[in-house]
Amino acid sequence: MLNQSFNGGIVIPNPHPVETVEIILAPLPDKVVLPLQQRIGDEASPCVKVGDKVLTGQVIAKTQDHFCVPIHATISGKVVSIDDQIIPHKSGLKSKCITIESDGKDQWEEHKGCGSDFLHCDQATMIEYIQSSGIVGLGGAGFPAHAKLEGIQDCHTLIVNGTECEPGIMCDDALMQHHPREVIRGVEILLHICGAQRAIIAVEDDKQEALNSLLMYCHNDRISIEQIPTKYTSGAEKLLVKALLDIEIPSGGFAIDTGVVCQNVATTKAIFDAVVDNKPLVSRIVTVTGSGVESPNNYEVRLGSSFEHIVSMSNPNTNQHAVRMGGMMMGVDVETTNTPICKITNCIFVNNLEERASTQECIRCGRCNQACPVDLLPQQLYWYAKSENTDKAMDYNLADCIECRCCDYVCPSHIPLAEYFSFAKALHRKTTEDQYRTDIARERFEFREYRLERNKRERAEMMAAKKEELKKKMANDKAQKDKIAAAMARVNKTKKASDDA
Repeated sequence: MLNQSFNGGIVIPNPHPVETVEIILAPLPDKVVLPLQQRIGDEASPCVKVGDKVLTGQVIAKTQDHFCVPIHATISGKVVSIDDQIIPHKSGLKSKCITIESDGKDQWEEHKGCGSDFLHCDQATMIEYIQSSGIVGLGGAGFPAHAKLEGIQDCHTLIVNGTECEPGIMCDDALMQHHPREVIRGVEILLHICGAQRAIIAVEDDKQEALNSLLMYCHNDRISIEQIPTKYTSGAEKLLVKALLDIEIPSGGFAIDTGVVCQNVATTKAIFDAVVDNKPLVSRIVTVTGSGVESPNNYEVRLGSSFEHIVSMSNPNTNQHAVRMGGMMMGVDVETTNTPICKITNCIFVNNLEERASTQECIRCGRCNQACPVDLLPQQLYWYAKSENTDKAMDYNLADCIECRCCDYVCPSHIPLAEYFSFAKALHRKTTEDQYRTDIARERFEFREYRLERNKRERAEMMAAKKEELKKKMANDKAQKDKIAAAMARVNKTKKASDDA
């Protein structure tokens, strides 16, 4: 291995440490709210209607898009509504959801899998099980797992991301400590599917207990467990590949383009559950932490449960709270704890409401440039984003910004740089799309004008040709009449001469 680090990044101490990393099994919720719009892909269409009885693990919505995954009931009970409800999204808008009221029985629908003898199961079948089980990237991206595994060619290394680099989140740490056997077996399943020569499980060096647990159950020579320095954002795919393999992924490229497949450790365990234990993805481990709770902890909770369902178990104080889904750096602020837990909800921060520091003018200190883990120039990008000069910002590789907010964290002027960059990306996409539509409309207009002019010219040429043809015909007719008249004159002359004789 190499130095297993990268340029830039920042070291952020865990603001809410715990003595023991646990996993508490949350009780079944009274109801679940399951959004039909997942992180990626089209909105799913319900397979059930209001009043239907459903079983845990039953498919209740799906799309025709092979890229997407189905949605499963996460409890058994009755469908009580299919309507618009608030979902965990930074827009704060509502989306169509299926609400299921629990019957308290948690009766499961049977599912197929390969079982423990998965090595005798072909890759296509295993990928089908992964898709039908609804598995997506549980690290926060939500990218469908089967789509990443389909069509893999020349894969030499599988990287399982157990870094969990955002401070405060500990759900993956807890998973590796309490389910190491399932993680290792999940890695073996992925090795079988992608045909890689080796696998590396990356763990930050502040997770010693997780490392020890994985080492205890890892008896496969093709699997190595590597520690990397605890530094944010070590879990970013390109940075992890660079740190572990010294492979530079070019701008706009992906790890798979270089023969590397990356999967989150929680996704890997979910793949084990689907392939070996025949269970679809109906629950996940969620960290509840923040200055607003007395007992930060991890909970295994059914998808669709409300944030409040597990926040209440961590003893929140009576202050006003700011709620954030995901990490303190790259998470999303949500308005209420009535929001449903979804597949990418790895953490819920409940913080005491505090006044944010006011934004000042940039002092050109250059700290943002030093902290950027992907070697961009945030100061220059800020000026171009602020002036909405997105073309120039793209020239400075704005598209490579991973919006990790390292630049925000070190900025003494408290400028929300990542927000500017996110806005600039969206504006550039919109400008590009608008320009594309304008170009298409102009091309259509120009082609219409060309077609009309062509039709006019062709019609004029046709009329001229007809006139010329008519003239020739009239000339031919006149010549023919003259010939006939001359012939008749000869006949008459001959007849008259004959009569005179």
